Amino acid sequence: MFLCAAKLFAFEAILMTYMRPIFVFLGLLLCLMATRADEQRVIKDSEAVRYVGKYVEVCGLVVSVTTSPLGTAFINFGREYPNQTFAGFVAADSGITADQITKLQGKNIGIVGTIELHRGKPEIKIMSMYQIVVLGSKLAE
Repeated sequence: MFLCAAKLFAFEAILMTYMRPIFVFLGLLLCLMATRADEQRVIKDSEAVRYVGKYVEVCGLVVSVTTSPLGTAFINFGREYPNQTFAGFVAADSGITADQITKLQGKNIGIVGTIELHRGKPEIKIMSMYQIVVLGSKLAE
């Protein structure tokens, strides 16, 4: 009986020695899986309509930049307004100047934010220049 108890104690000691690293490993694995699920998606401007309500980076060529008399601006992708595939909306109170926006025309950029529909077209509201990333020409194609 004493021998059986000793073997059981030795088994428990080995089990406890190896269980802690296994649980640590499984915990880290779960954390990495959660991080991976939260990663921001990078999509083409032509795909934006499929990601309404999602936080993404939309990449593409800026076809035109228009500014209204009220100071709002639109960064149009794909085609000219009103046939654009995606737009970045810059509110007049955003603090972003017209010069900063007009320099983007003809460049491949990414806009980060949550896609919303405006008159049936996908757009992201831009409140800061930190939401805009100028890309190399091959990255957005």
